[in-house]
Amino acid sequence: MKKYILLIFLLIPLSLLTGCSATIKAIDALIEEEPEPREEAFTEDKQPASKAPSADFTTDDLFSTTLFKEDPALLQFSKKIEKGISKFEPNFKVLYRGKLDWDTFEVQLNDLISLISFVNPYTAGYIESATWEAMERDNGYLVEFNFTYYTDAEQEKIVDSYVKDFANLYITNDMDDFSRAKTVNDYIVQLATYTEESESYGQSVYELISEETGVCQAYALLAYRLFLAAGLDTKYVYGYSDNQLHAWNLVSVDGNWYHIDTTWNDVDPDEPYAISYAYFLVNDEKLSEDHLWVKENYFAATSNAYDFMHDMWYADTIGDVIYYNSMADSMVYAYNVATKQTARITETACYYLAAFDDVIYCSDYDNAGYLTEINVNDGSEEVLLEEEVLNLFVDDDGVLFYETIDGEEHFF
Repeated sequence: MKKYILLIFLLIPLSLLTGCSATIKAIDALIEEEPEPREEAFTEDKQPASKAPSADFTTDDLFSTTLFKEDPALLQFSKKIEKGISKFEPNFKVLYRGKLDWDTFEVQLNDLISLISFVNPYTAGYIESATWEAMERDNGYLVEFNFTYYTDAEQEKIVDSYVKDFANLYITNDMDDFSRAKTVNDYIVQLATYTEESESYGQSVYELISEETGVCQAYALLAYRLFLAAGLDTKYVYGYSDNQLHAWNLVSVDGNWYHIDTTWNDVDPDEPYAISYAYFLVNDEKLSEDHLWVKENYFAATSNAYDFMHDMWYADTIGDVIYYNSMADSMVYAYNVATKQTARITETACYYLAAFDDVIYCSDYDNAGYLTEINVNDGSEEVLLEEEVLNLFVDDDGVLFYETIDGEEHFF
């Protein structure tokens, strides 16, 4: 009787950790430098960092679900493993009797998270590490697994309650699919800050909601749960972006599938209130510019119905109106979701904008970044503070919070 033994540490979660980083600013130099003249800070329009194609990888590096079609026994094998993982069992055995020879089967065991992700992507995200031992048995292979997990049953009860509360608070019966998708995207972007340093490497949804930090796996898994809770069909997608492993979501809106990458919509960890829609309701053609995935594994996204959203940056929503800075011309516009009409508010390059009632507060980068109030009805402007400000936010009571470039927080 042959016996195959191999010790495996599942590296996909750790690869996602380093691979789906948002724009991270360099550590400040320890040696003090002379500050740059103020006028030099405003010579270029602000733009989100662009992503690069994954030239070092091909789809051959990723799992294809054609294996499940060719060998249904592999799918059943994966479902049994997922069942044990869902119960957080530390060790269990599963018998495989399918078409794959040992060498091909071994490859799949080494890519276990990919197998489980297509059975249940959320429980696949539980896995921190695993080892397995396989031996020939009953015309197949009996595999004994040993798992460690990022999370546990008690933490997942908290996640379940969190997801339910989200749906009760933010999702209403009269919301259309677009509004539901946007609500989830905005919520996660506002909640989370990308991090590479945390207790469990930022992979679990529990960590994301408790510490409000995480990496793309946690972003995409929380989005997966919230999209479902919002009544939308969704898929968890993994592939490559910026030459690293990455994860995002597919979402069905009004019968069409679109990609939403909440990690890349969270522009910069140093700009906690900035929302971009560059990766919101994107089709395959557009996303292929800087993302790579096995398209046969997922539904095709062909609609361009929401391409207009991809111009929006530094956006804030009041009722049915999205106020935003245009990446095309740096001016400020209002898009009315109900009427589907767009109107220009001002020609000012208005960043870090925050809206409340009939006014927009922003950092006016046509005027040295001064704190400026813009009336949305007539476009009139008033300088409130002759000092550069950033990271503006208005709370539910209309109190404006902002930072000055020395890092001090203020309210108005």
